[in-house]
Amino acid sequence: MFGIAETTVITCSVLLLFVWRLLEESYPPICGIYQRKNGLYWLKVLFMYTALSLRKIVNKVRGRVHLSLLESHQKLSEDEKAIDAVYLNGANGDGDHLVVGLARRKNLLVDGFLLLKINSSGLGVLATPKMPSTSLYKDVDDDTYSAEGLRITPIEDMRKYSLTYEGKMKAYGTSNEDILYAVKIDAIWISDLPYFNFDTDMDPLRLASDMAYEPWSKSYFDTLQKVHQTHYEQFGTLRAKATIGGKVFDFKLDTLRDHSFGEFREWRTFKRYGCHWFTTADGDHFNISKICCPISFSRLTVGYVYSKKQRKLYPVTECDLELYQHGAFGNPPKDYAFTAKAGGETYAVQVNVKDTPQFFISKDWEAKILENLCTVTVNGVKGWGAAEWQYRNIQGKCIHY
Repeated sequence: MFGIAETTVITCSVLLLFVWRLLEESYPPICGIYQRKNGLYWLKVLFMYTALSLRKIVNKVRGRVHLSLLESHQKLSEDEKAIDAVYLNGANGDGDHLVVGLARRKNLLVDGFLLLKINSSGLGVLATPKMPSTSLYKDVDDDTYSAEGLRITPIEDMRKYSLTYEGKMKAYGTSNEDILYAVKIDAIWISDLPYFNFDTDMDPLRLASDMAYEPWSKSYFDTLQKVHQTHYEQFGTLRAKATIGGKVFDFKLDTLRDHSFGEFREWRTFKRYGCHWFTTADGDHFNISKICCPISFSRLTVGYVYSKKQRKLYPVTECDLELYQHGAFGNPPKDYAFTAKAGGETYAVQVNVKDTPQFFISKDWEAKILENLCTVTVNGVKGWGAAEWQYRNIQGKCIHY
């Protein structure tokens, strides 16, 4: 029989071997891109969760950034890829959709587009004439969100914006693209709902868990700081009047608004993402998104749920949709489902795509966007919105689409 000393030595040796093998455990990334848990994963989660939780407490004590600082037009940095962008994405239960983006860049360039579908018009999805290109240009070098007849104007911080457009639009993705319609849009976006700031409102454990997948080094954290952008979102209501070829249409949409800005945005660093923005018939609003940007996060889960009943925003804490299982070769699914958790509730989401206009972002077509206009069912409740899927476009303007 072993004595106490021998038993202690054997036990410690086994434990040390177990810990060593655990820490040594490593798996190759899925598809060579999406990082997996390694032996240090849970230690990294614990460390980062503690750090992020402390940061959240400090931010709460300091208070939110003043609204005027967030909502103001941002001065573009000296970087060639500097950005200050606004975006609206709206839909309703009648099958109407409006999606518009205006991203101010350097040298009068604006990454801009407008998509409009009024179901009762019978025209399908209308798009600005340059589509699939989104390279618009300003006439003057000012700080407005505007280009080539399209304009989004802040009126009251977090409360009111205007959208106007006067120009041509084409029936996109049809054999009638050569036909141009004279279109005029006047719309007002209003909201009394809270906004979600991705700098301060994300779930610390969720973010820590996603960060722990990545190989850590000084250069990794330097990269995180370098590519950081401020991004916040808010749902509201868009009331619009559109005149298309002399016919007038009035409509109202549940509409997401966002604002993003930073030192620079390099679309070439994004491998792909799938962002779902939608509203249900009972008044709840959702953003459930997955992002793959390998230099920072190869598998990042972000988003929130606004509960109308509780009048409160909850960050997404879990989502079982994995990018490598959906549309890995550039064709996202048209009929699919996933689950997500927020505020202690589990949401089963079914997505059914009705239209898929696509376009390319910025002057070199660095990214391909498929704007899936869709209906959803969430825990049995009907809803409407869009699922935006992005893919890195390595072919540039040589791509066949």
